[in-house]
Amino acid sequence: MHHPRWKLLTSVLISLVILVLAYLNRAKIAEALGLLREARPLWLVAGFVVICLSYLVSSQVFNVVLRSLGYRMSVLRLWATALVAIIVSQSVPAGAVGSYAFLITNFNRRGVSPGESALLASLETLSYAAAMLLVFSFSLAFLAASGLKAAGASMLAAVVAIAVISGACFVLTRSEATLKRWVGGAQLAVGRMLGRRWTGAWADRIVADLARGRTLLSSRRRDVVLLVLIQLTALSGHSLALLLVLKGFGVDTSFEVVLAAFGVALITSTFNVLPGGGGTVEAALLTVLSQFGAGLAAVPAAIIFRLFNFWLLAPVAAACYHWLMHEPVTKMVSRHEPRAEVLPQVE
Repeated sequence: MHHPRWKLLTSVLISLVILVLAYLNRAKIAEALGLLREARPLWLVAGFVVICLSYLVSSQVFNVVLRSLGYRMSVLRLWATALVAIIVSQSVPAGAVGSYAFLITNFNRRGVSPGESALLASLETLSYAAAMLLVFSFSLAFLAASGLKAAGASMLAAVVAIAVISGACFVLTRSEATLKRWVGGAQLAVGRMLGRRWTGAWADRIVADLARGRTLLSSRRRDVVLLVLIQLTALSGHSLALLLVLKGFGVDTSFEVVLAAFGVALITSTFNVLPGGGGTVEAALLTVLSQFGAGLAAVPAAIIFRLFNFWLLAPVAAACYHWLMHEPVTKMVSRHEPRAEVLPQVE
């Protein structure tokens, strides 16, 4: 079965965007690689390994939900899915929307129903947002207790974050009829601007998928707690990687400091439409780390950390995206579905 032309174009576009971003930032990547001469390589290798393992931990969110629905997917595909979703969310404006669409398409083509795919994507988004706010809350409390200037800017970012997330919750809790009216109105407005007329089938499908996912979500409140704990473990892993990179440049600091710095960087990158945070992640890390005595070594450490955390993995994510979207797949069959002799498929 051939993919529609728009799916092919979307696949090519996302892959090209990630690769172009890495190319446009080649000077920053080269600069970071040059700084490696001043570091202890074993600490840096350990940091990069921990980052890769942290993405693997993030993928367990999908594993937990898939297994509860009766599906199974290989560890490699789960890791690749998590990596692509996270990198896409940081690479382009409205990246969260692109990540959500990728997850639904990826699971759909593997036999997961639209409603269950929407549930998977929603649970990943919800658990990540909750974990991010918990880490940031720690950062804010830690900075406030230390009496640092960064706490003021962090408070402003927190207000914006809470407002955005509250707005999203408000929208997602509206009735199906209200959502259909809003989505249909937005579709009509965009069509007028582009001089095109679309049927309401697209809006109806989006709202229907969302309603199915929301219904499934309401019956899985306990699962959300486990998924948030998984996301917290993954974010703590990235913080540990930052600590190891700092060790590689001779900076002696604590895990609490790097967790606070990473929490501020996370919330800052959420509201930046520039690819990879546009340098705001590095700036946030430097601001916090320098106030805790990291000195000039914080500069190469922050750059190397972001190189490991994002830029080096961007081409890998592009390759994974192409693989996941174009490999021949055997449809997974849920063990919860009644059938005669068919056993669950394992990819």
